[in-house]
Amino acid sequence: MTLSAEHATAEQGILIHADSRYAAYTMDLDYMWRWEILRDGEFIQEGCSLSQDSAREAVAHVLSYFRRQDEAAGTPGDNSEEIRRLLRAIGTPEPINKNGTTKNELAQPE
Repeated sequence: MTLSAEHATAEQGILIHADSRYAAYTMDLDYMWRWEILRDGEFIQEGCSLSQDSAREAVAHVLSYFRRQDEAAGTPGDNSEEIRRLLRAIGTPEPINKNGTTKNELAQPE
């Protein structure tokens, strides 16, 4: 059985978006359109809309958010050291360990 580009399996519903990383499907439940988004084949988000067109629009908004996250995560390593540096620059106090010392490697010895 061959399915058109607009259709997927019965379990997934109607394909409303597909690119190299994301796929989105919607299903008409009579009283609403349920949609879900998969990233690299894994479920990441779901929602509901009043029409198929509004489901497409909602999916587009959610995907724009996830794409911004993907771009931010595209830099090698995590950003924890940069975040710490920025927090120090604005004067945020360092967290304190259970033994009463700060976690700041720049803290003065007691």
